[in-house]
Amino acid sequence: MTRRSFIIPVVLFLIFFQVSPGLGCVGRILNVAVADSPDQIVMGHMLSVLINERTGTTVNVVPTGDLTQCREAVFEGKAQIYIGYIGVDQDVTKGAPPAGGAQELYTLVSQYYREKYGMIWLQPFGFEGPMDAGRNQKSEKASLAAPVSTKEVLRKFPVLDRVINKLGRSVDDKTIAELVNKVKEGDPKDVVKAFLKANKLI
Repeated sequence: MTRRSFIIPVVLFLIFFQVSPGLGCVGRILNVAVADSPDQIVMGHMLSVLINERTGTTVNVVPTGDLTQCREAVFEGKAQIYIGYIGVDQDVTKGAPPAGGAQELYTLVSQYYREKYGMIWLQPFGFEGPMDAGRNQKSEKASLAAPVSTKEVLRKFPVLDRVINKLGRSVDDKTIAELVNKVKEGDPKDVVKAFLKANKLI
């Protein structure tokens, strides 16, 4: 084999992997645990469609009950992602809300989860929740919503955090309210796919 005939296949191999960042996820399965609030349902399907379109991974949306059960499902490995709220989980810091506001609270909560549970808080979506299931309005204790996974999951799916973080700050309070209303009249997957395409996320 000549030097030229050896180099060309190697170059083509490297190019193929460079343009196919999700290749390592194709044919694999993830579960997103969601609670029963409207924003959880919408964002669960949003994550499902986004991850599937960007990586080829099959992503199931699994209704789990309340937020505590969602967190336990991920902690126990029954699901790989759930949607948390920094205000709901701020009690883990064992202190008063920080003077720096939501961003500092997010940092404290995410550090605590990483060190104690090996769980990773990814970038907040931009809206505050959870929504009241009956009124589709924010609860009195609403706070920034963010996807949560684990170190182990992100190690097994090496592009997953980058894909999910594309949603960071892209869904504000107005947007989530509009999406929830659209889901009342249509299929959640169709609604979120239209949003993702309109925002050039898929």
